Amino acid sequence: MKTFKLPDLGEGLPDAVIRQWHVREGDSVQADQTLVTVETAKALVEVPAPFAGTVQTLFAAEGETLETGQPLIGFKGAQAGEEADKAVDQVTKPAHQARSTKAAGDSGTVVGKIEQGSEALAVEQRPLANRPRSATPAVRALARRLGVDLDSLHPSGARFSEAEVRAAARGETLPRWSEKPKISDENQEKTHKSPITGPESSDMPPARRAMTIAMNRARDQVCPMTLCDEVDISGWPKGTSATLRLLRAIARAAIEEPNLNAHFDNEVLEPKSPVNVGLAVDAAKGLFVPVLRDVGAQTETALLDSITRFKQQASEGAIPQKDLQGATIHLSNFGSLAGRFATPVVVPPLVCIVGAGRAHKAVLPHKGKARVRKLLPLSITADHRAVTGGELARFLKALKEDLA
Repeated sequence: MKTFKLPDLGEGLPDAVIRQWHVREGDSVQADQTLVTVETAKALVEVPAPFAGTVQTLFAAEGETLETGQPLIGFKGAQAGEEADKAVDQVTKPAHQARSTKAAGDSGTVVGKIEQGSEALAVEQRPLANRPRSATPAVRALARRLGVDLDSLHPSGARFSEAEVRAAARGETLPRWSEKPKISDENQEKTHKSPITGPESSDMPPARRAMTIAMNRARDQVCPMTLCDEVDISGWPKGTSATLRLLRAIARAAIEEPNLNAHFDNEVLEPKSPVNVGLAVDAAKGLFVPVLRDVGAQTETALLDSITRFKQQASEGAIPQKDLQGATIHLSNFGSLAGRFATPVVVPPLVCIVGAGRAHKAVLPHKGKARVRKLLPLSITADHRAVTGGELARFLKALKEDLA
């Protein structure tokens, strides 16, 4: 029997939840046929077959959790020996290689083939080292910049954190690779073992763990600056969707200041086109940020249909991975719940997030008289490593002019 292990799905998490098997024991499968749908980092990911063969064993049941590198499915028949070994092992490659390929539309590693436009990524090469991968692409890039050799060190958990890399750069002692980190009695009590899934690293839902990882990156990598202002929306027709108006305004403001609709990766600022807005969606399982693509070109009906679909998918627990990738700027319409102003968090590699607070009424001078006007609070945060205060202010000004 040839065992296919759960590959690194590139979401920055060490495990995945089995959501739906698409094959059964005894089925014959073809190469690239979908085997299973898993949930990791709040995305639903379809894992393809690495080669053709017959399914002999499913190592996990639906609803159970597997760690990266644990057995997923066993094959017999058609493709065995060295050829099968190569097919199974050639699953992941470092993210910096993927980013250098025009077909790579997202950071991290990929599984199988991902169709993007007219190009496709072929099966990727296995890393040369035999030791397990112990750092996300962002952390490896940080280690290279700080001159930290991760190959000689051991993470305190499943993977290195950015805090550990920075500690190593300051000369603080970390365990060597040959040393096994000690686990406290308290942590041992929290660690479970299943005959199928093995140890579970955390009881936190995948969506909330993904949020924790993203916020850790933002804390360690971004130098934020926030501008706040209000725009008079008294002239809006009754029933106007604030979200739709904000999406349109962001698309137009990005034309005025393209550096705000951009990625800042490896200290390189790259303006993007078109404007793909990651829309924060609040759900019981955590925060989801699906992507509305090319908002400047879509009709209002199409945008509303996408927003409705994303809200439904978030309430059900997960959104397809392809709909969580490719954002160039973020929008948080937190005012639909509560609050006027905020300090929205920029998540790298993005450089800007727009926040809209709860609209309110105020007495203001208008055409020489005191009148009651309706105001929409705006809070915009940008990464000051990548853009200037002037660029952010001009973006905010353009946003206000379009909304007024």
